[in-house]
Amino acid sequence: MIRVSEALQSIIKSNPLLEFGIHHGLFNLTQLARYLQPLVIARIQKEISISAITMSLSRLQRSLLAATPDAQHYAIEKIAIVSGLCTATFPRSPQAHERLNRLYNEVQKNSGFCNLAEGMREITIIVENRYQTHLQNMLEQPPLYLHSRLASVGVQFGAHYADVPGMLYTLLQRVALQNVNLIEISSTYTEIVFFIAEEDTRIVFDTLFQSFVAEHNAKPGG
Repeated sequence: MIRVSEALQSIIKSNPLLEFGIHHGLFNLTQLARYLQPLVIARIQKEISISAITMSLSRLQRSLLAATPDAQHYAIEKIAIVSGLCTATFPRSPQAHERLNRLYNEVQKNSGFCNLAEGMREITIIVENRYQTHLQNMLEQPPLYLHSRLASVGVQFGAHYADVPGMLYTLLQRVALQNVNLIEISSTYTEIVFFIAEEDTRIVFDTLFQSFVAEHNAKPGG
């Protein structure tokens, strides 16, 4: 026979909203138990009181809260914004490699912004808008995807976070909660860069600043 705790874990894991709320202690557990009661009964095939479900939820939440990364546990060193960018994605091929690398070297010589990312089937390049026409004309086939009016929000953090679980997850989570379209993401040893539409720059910057700078500095000894 399935236990109440097992039924709750199964229900919660199948619902991202419930899982997020439990992980971050956002629910009134009694009200949540009342909502979940018929679902739990259907799984365990016997009557169960709201108080019993509430106690089981409380135990489950304590264990999840202990394992959930908190933004206040992390501190970022710098947030940098670059606007006026565009991105294009092309099928991966020797020709695409050669021509995009040529453009990359040209941009670097002019101290411009350029980011190259390669997957199994595609290559994406992000450059300043002034290179957009050149980018569209340099390959024989049109890009699979092209987006102008792009901006980057780069986050720099200490090298010691490379061995700390949850840092990148928490950064991504805070941005995703704003329902912002992350057009591209790039990361290095001590930096992650979010590429977004220019109109979303302010909300992403403010979210990261308030979550990882203001909150951290507000802690005693922060």
